[in-house]
Amino acid sequence: MTRSILEKAKAADLRPQSSAGKRLRAIVDQAKSLFERPSRHADAKVRRHTRLMEESIERRDWPVARDHALALGELGERLGDAGLLKKAGRALRRLHGGNRTWQLIAMSKRVPGRPEWDGSDLAGRTLLIDRRAGDLAIFFQFASLIGPAVAAADRCIVFVEPRLAPLYRRTYPALDVRIEGEEDLGAVKADVFSGFETLATHFWPDDQAARAPFVPLRPDRELVAELRGKYLDRGPGPLIGFAWGSLNKSKDLPALEDWRTLLGQLPGQLVSLQYGDVAPALSEFERHAPGRIVHDASVDQLSDMDRFAAQIAALDMVVTISNTGANLAGALGVPSIIMLDDGFRLSWPAFGETVAAYPSVRLIRKGGRAWTSALQEAADLAKHVVGVSRDGR
Repeated sequence: MTRSILEKAKAADLRPQSSAGKRLRAIVDQAKSLFERPSRHADAKVRRHTRLMEESIERRDWPVARDHALALGELGERLGDAGLLKKAGRALRRLHGGNRTWQLIAMSKRVPGRPEWDGSDLAGRTLLIDRRAGDLAIFFQFASLIGPAVAAADRCIVFVEPRLAPLYRRTYPALDVRIEGEEDLGAVKADVFSGFETLATHFWPDDQAARAPFVPLRPDRELVAELRGKYLDRGPGPLIGFAWGSLNKSKDLPALEDWRTLLGQLPGQLVSLQYGDVAPALSEFERHAPGRIVHDASVDQLSDMDRFAAQIAALDMVVTISNTGANLAGALGVPSIIMLDDGFRLSWPAFGETVAAYPSVRLIRKGGRAWTSALQEAADLAKHVVGVSRDGR
């Protein structure tokens, strides 16, 4: 995030508006946002497959949508259209497109003049990895790929967002971690280069392979113990983290009153993982779970991601909307429930309850219901995860 965005996020009151009177936005409208940039090729087949894919998404006919996304990927490859490759790959990511997903996105991110790793033997060679494009979540979603890359190469260099350097260095001591923006990648000596999706192309042939090498990011264990003890001093556990707001106004989020369904049923201490101006929301949540809401002002995820990682790792589980914290919890291996609206979201599959890259995560979808119903499902699952029966015992 830039400084201006960080300052905006820190000051934002992210209480979702009341759900009264809301109408479900058509899924196709959100899907179309993925295709705002038209292909530079005025190809009738591109237009046809794009239209049919969007219509299939609207009907939730995922197999047909996937077929049209695959067709768009083939057209993008044939036409040499990086924008179309990216759009097709991003759609396939939500549609369980398998290894073809990573192939297409990797092709769209190739940098001219840099030899892209082709999966060949890395013995005696230096591999340089960078994200090229994508938000902070990319460093969590593909973190488990770094281990195989370090093992395969004589030397492995990765450029990361500054706040994530401690996590990466602690998790992979043999990794040469550099900071994005501090030096010119083109001036760094390496035999081959790779985006994260290129690694996925070669190390994740299918979802089963994506689950197999999962290695959680390693937080600061002393800090984890310190924060856990601090929270348990307030009262008995379990410790359950939650977050409710987002700067992304396109998300359909539960209203604060809807959270009563969840927070009132969960046991233990409920730890806020929310950034922004949380005071107005916390005063309302206190009514739902008197004396059990924890806000730790010493943790600021927008400036110190390592301390935020320790906070999440100190918890028994997390229940949250889709956000950076959700991805970090998944990468840390913390049991987590992610609540998703009915949009065609960037980071999460459009169907199913699991995420290959995050074995500890379970997804609960709004599915056209009132949020209170989805939150009740989340409450039941959360109590099962922490070993509490439906009657609270």
